[in-house]
Amino acid sequence: MTIRDAKQAIIQAIEPIYDNREAVNIATLLLENLTGFSKMNQFLQKQSILSAEIASKLNDCIERLSKGEPIQYIIGKAWFMELELTVNANTLIPRPETEELVDALIKYLKANGNKKVQILEIGAGSGCIPIAIAKYYPEATITSVDFCANALTVASKNAQDIGVDINWKQLNFLDSREWERLGLFDIIISNPPYIRKAEAASMHTNVLAFEPHTALFVEDNDPLIFYKAIHAFCENQLNKKGAIFLEINEGLGNETAALFNTNYSVEIKKDMQNKERMIMAYQF
Repeated sequence: MTIRDAKQAIIQAIEPIYDNREAVNIATLLLENLTGFSKMNQFLQKQSILSAEIASKLNDCIERLSKGEPIQYIIGKAWFMELELTVNANTLIPRPETEELVDALIKYLKANGNKKVQILEIGAGSGCIPIAIAKYYPEATITSVDFCANALTVASKNAQDIGVDINWKQLNFLDSREWERLGLFDIIISNPPYIRKAEAASMHTNVLAFEPHTALFVEDNDPLIFYKAIHAFCENQLNKKGAIFLEINEGLGNETAALFNTNYSVEIKKDMQNKERMIMAYQF
């Protein structure tokens, strides 16, 4: 089997799940992982024969892809703000809209000259948010929390690999009794679970079947549970003139913003897809 044959086999197997453009991108990424050839080299070496070992691995990967497993879990890595991160079934796959949230925070920090800022990130997952902040704004001191020990193991490894220091803590943020383990902060940032279970039917199989549901879903009767907890936490543990940066459910922008209308100037921000996906709340 040549590299060209392999790419066509991958695309053919997953086109029922993905559109052609995404299928081509997945095929290119998988072959780069298996062969070490970049996209350009895959083209230049398209008649090269795969070894029996690589061909066997390829068949296994195609089978997993055809069942909807995300390519990021198969190759064990994803990219976030140009940083390569380890990911697995214990962590969400980083999304472009979350990059926009982090970018907004970094721009805010640079504009306001907050050199020694204390930041709390809620819901570490792969560690993409705190690690990117630490990488691009090293003056910050960052604490990141998650209830999942396995996710924190992945996040800690990613921070070590990239060479940044994060204060990781395992706790259940919805249990207010655990807040005393945290200190005072200037900035809160989070991409908490916000998808209502009723919305699951419209989601892609590769998300529903493989990504951790506890990091995605909330009960239909209380979809703002994490935002309510963040608001309550900030009453006593956000420093004066502090700010809050949150990713939100695009269908609950006004409801989420309303939680912070008292004592905050609140901005609902749209992402590149023109969806309301972020709020920024600045304390008076």
